[in-house]
Amino acid sequence: MKLRPNNPAQNHRRRPRWSMSLLALLLLLAADPSTAAVRASLDRDTVYEGDVFTLTIRSDSQSSDQRPNLAPLQRDFEVLGTNTSTQVSIINGRRSDKTQWHVQLQPRRVGQLRIPPIEVGGEKTAAITLEVTEAPQQTAAQAGQHVFIEIEADTNGKPVYVQQQIPYSVRLYYDDRLQEGELNAPEAENAVLERLGEEKRYDTVRNGRRYHVIERNYVISAEKSGTLHILPASFRGRIATPQTERQTHRSRSPMEEFLNNSPFANDPFFRDRLGGSLFGGAFANPGQPISIRSRAIDMTIKPRPAAVSQNWLPAEAVNLRDSWTENPPQLKVGEPVSRTITIQAKGLSASQIPELTIAATANARVYPEASEQENRTDGKTIYGVHTQTLTYIPSAQGTLDVPPITLDWWDIRDDKPASTALPAWQFNVLPGVPGKANEAPTSTSVMPQITKNRADSESPQENRPPSATIRQTLQENQQWLIVAGGALVVLSLLVLARRTRRQHRANSTTDGQATSADAERQDPSNRKSVLRDLEQACMANDRDAATRALLNLGLIEWPDDAPRSLGALAARTEKGQAQIHALDRSLYAADSTDWQGAALWNVFRHGLQKKKVTAQTNDDGLKPLYPIGSVHPAVDP
Repeated sequence: MKLRPNNPAQNHRRRPRWSMSLLALLLLLAADPSTAAVRASLDRDTVYEGDVFTLTIRSDSQSSDQRPNLAPLQRDFEVLGTNTSTQVSIINGRRSDKTQWHVQLQPRRVGQLRIPPIEVGGEKTAAITLEVTEAPQQTAAQAGQHVFIEIEADTNGKPVYVQQQIPYSVRLYYDDRLQEGELNAPEAENAVLERLGEEKRYDTVRNGRRYHVIERNYVISAEKSGTLHILPASFRGRIATPQTERQTHRSRSPMEEFLNNSPFANDPFFRDRLGGSLFGGAFANPGQPISIRSRAIDMTIKPRPAAVSQNWLPAEAVNLRDSWTENPPQLKVGEPVSRTITIQAKGLSASQIPELTIAATANARVYPEASEQENRTDGKTIYGVHTQTLTYIPSAQGTLDVPPITLDWWDIRDDKPASTALPAWQFNVLPGVPGKANEAPTSTSVMPQITKNRADSESPQENRPPSATIRQTLQENQQWLIVAGGALVVLSLLVLARRTRRQHRANSTTDGQATSADAERQDPSNRKSVLRDLEQACMANDRDAATRALLNLGLIEWPDDAPRSLGALAARTEKGQAQIHALDRSLYAADSTDWQGAALWNVFRHGLQKKKVTAQTNDDGLKPLYPIGSVHPAVDP
């Protein structure tokens, strides 16, 4: 067993401060600045032949006239268009420029293609690998229709176990004939279906025909072994029917003649809103209803392996993080020290992660607190996060050995058992304040004894009358009784004042709902300070600081039942849910620099707005689909 000694004083003697500063300076000079100044990312890492995907190039340079050199892309890709966005922020007098180029590309061939380094102002991005595959047979066979659905359950040909997360994708293909519709999620018995992230929209080509695509990703977890039957996804909508020659040459009303000669006649947004023709299309061509379904899927679910005796955790990866690793504590006898252990499981819900088994130590007591659970996603995979806080109280001076922590799980990538562990710790416990060796972490004070121990009583005391003994005891503890009585009076006044404030607050609000103005009146200085922190975090694109500021605002709004996660906070707000979910996804995104905080600050610059009505629903959050009415961003040729 490899132990970690904790002797900070010895480490400082061995490594002088000037040497550490010199080492940091050399590392800074040797670092390559291009890796942080120019970056590139893809909206997808796997596409089908004919798909159109987006390459995003980001630059932190202040030179706005610089443009990326896209010539190296011409070999394997067709460049369809580029649009540019620029953001300038000034914080504490320091200017920060960020420019993004969104390049729409279409692969020229199937295979593993390479996005070469793109040069921007003398700096280059890192190369990116893209996998281009042939379109599935079901998609190729359906191409030619106006609307069709493609589904995919990605298991990579490996066995699937009970409670394992199965990636499941639904793609809706439609052309310009589609007027409106609604895409419904699939269903499965004895399984849990969960939506991942927001839907994706892009274009593709099938058999020489261009389609718009809406993609939604899910995970399915089977609750029992055997055959898992996944019902088809369905779509119900309406497509425009071609007009006959008679309808085309029908006489038009004076209103239609006026509108067709108006400046809006060539506006595609105005024309599409009215269903194809400027006025008569929305009424004269109601369209044809359609109803389509995808294919069903049957999968074989294996039971839990017999070799697994305790925790059953089928995951892609499991990581353990210890707060002591970054900040080792200094232990003293009787003084509590906190330790936070975080378990992150890729491809596993937080509810499936068990409580940690903490082994007892010889000369310290351990008090575990209630754990916290949270699910996050990057749009492709679910991440379960389980946080456990422990309090250690050393009871004796000397060496304290904290045993390692091991968590067993099942690696679904290699189909074999695995384990992740935190190493053991060894501390030198220093002497503490006398009288604290036996205190529990929840105790705040030590009350004196009112009566003496029977072992300390002398025999003459036993023969005294009870009244004399009581009187003597009261005299000996008179000081402590006065203090206790005063504390009791103060406590009663505080309880009474708090009850009066609650009653006043209940009478001044309507239907039990507090507004942002109420929160500001309760503690305006604290609320303004948190809003300043949120503004600084958003302008600096600091995701962690923005998360802390949002949760602090939630604590001000709901002091008795504050939300502990961004997902819980989004469920309570009237607006800004999309910005909160975007921040939540960025915490586990592959590109940690992708989040931009300007949109979040624009929504919450005046604080949180509570939901007026909380309604429960049993659907999966799918929204009606109106593709013709949607506005797509313009693309610069």
